[in-house]
Amino acid sequence: MIPRELWIFVAVLIAMVAWRLWGDRVVRAVRAHDQRRIDADLQAYVDRMNPNAHFRQSVDQINDATPPIEAQKDGTIMWDGETFSTREEAEAARWRHVVTQARDFYQDLDRNLGHKIRGPQR
Repeated sequence: MIPRELWIFVAVLIAMVAWRLWGDRVVRAVRAHDQRRIDADLQAYVDRMNPNAHFRQSVDQINDATPPIEAQKDGTIMWDGETFSTREEAEAARWRHVVTQARDFYQDLDRNLGHKIRGPQR
């Protein structure tokens, strides 16, 4: 029978080797997670002071829900069933879609709340 102290020694030795191999990755991942949390907290603080922050939040949520642009093997770019020759054209089409969805959301919200919808003042 192997003594318990030997198992503890082996476990500590394995942990030390694992830390030597993967410690930097773990530290970088923890720091990146902390930075994302700090950025989110700062954004939430700024949003509490901005009465129009819900516009940015709505666009961000729609942007996250919109499917990404995909590069094809032949060098073209595909998004939403359309083929584009450059990534910039595909990103512009995707962004137009996001903005249109956000505008439609706010127009529907206004209609549901009974507000009149007017066009731009000229």
